[in-house]
Amino acid sequence: MKFGWRIIKTGLAVALCVWIAQLLNFKYPFYSAIAAVIALQATLADSWRQGIIRMQGTLVGAITGYVFALVAVHNPWWTGLGLIVTLAILKAMRWTDAINIASIVFIAITINITGPPLNYASSRIIDTLLGITVAFAVNQLFFPPRYKNAVASSFQHARQQVITTFRLTVRSLLDAKLRVNSEALDELNSSLATANKLVQLKQKEHFWGKVDEHFRQTYIGPLCRLEQMAFAINQINTLRQTWLYPLSPALEADLVELLNRTYFLISLITQPDNNVAPSAYDATAVILETIKAKVGNDQDGAYSGVNRVAVLELGNWVEQMIRATTACLRLEPAAQTNFAN
Repeated sequence: MKFGWRIIKTGLAVALCVWIAQLLNFKYPFYSAIAAVIALQATLADSWRQGIIRMQGTLVGAITGYVFALVAVHNPWWTGLGLIVTLAILKAMRWTDAINIASIVFIAITINITGPPLNYASSRIIDTLLGITVAFAVNQLFFPPRYKNAVASSFQHARQQVITTFRLTVRSLLDAKLRVNSEALDELNSSLATANKLVQLKQKEHFWGKVDEHFRQTYIGPLCRLEQMAFAINQINTLRQTWLYPLSPALEADLVELLNRTYFLISLITQPDNNVAPSAYDATAVILETIKAKVGNDQDGAYSGVNRVAVLELGNWVEQMIRATTACLRLEPAAQTNFAN
């Protein structure tokens, strides 16, 4: 975790918890502070979720701990039996995420109890509630998580990486001496992973986790398309390893046109132009169909030679790139090319 507002807010939440607990004469401010640390998450939705889980575990652990403490305390076998009952209750209620905290609270009550069981159990509930409340309030009021600008920046970077890596891939396909190095592919995959992470965080800025339709259309859908394009690029680079040179002049000329047109179409995802995109798609689809027809009629191998299967597979991945691009551009072409048939 990088040093940022979340670290500062965690320290502030703990300080407030201890201070409030001292003002209210709470005997164990430690439990409030721990609850605050756990509940203060990177997003409000995660803070809310962790707070709910913490309260679920505390309630079940406190209640069962109180009941079993009425019979006996500091008894290892009775404590073990009580813990089994506690976990069974959580399992039946489908609160399995709260198992750890419920176990801790139960054990604390049955082993560390000082004073009447009811007072000790209720104190654990109040301590936890204080910590969760303070953590959520601090996360909401002091520099609340905002990921809009980070999402937009990472998304633009991911799109640019797709375009750049595809350009390198095009050059490597047409030149036997060139290869796309692993660092470029790693950078492509890393940029998409970063964008994906930030998009998920952006979805959880509000504690109810609401996602508006504009955000879905702007980022969630297009991000899926970018991941499809990145997958196709990785597959094309794997295919490049089986590519045999030299290519026939006719095939090389057609591939130059196909890949250049595909690159131009893909480059539009950074600056969409609805006046240009449809014609760019049509031109790319035409050359794709042309290559398909030539490969199908290439009985003597003069056109595709030993690369016939590789050319067909390349066409399939280029088609996936085109489809993903048209989805990003929100085009609705009259027909989609089926190159691999």
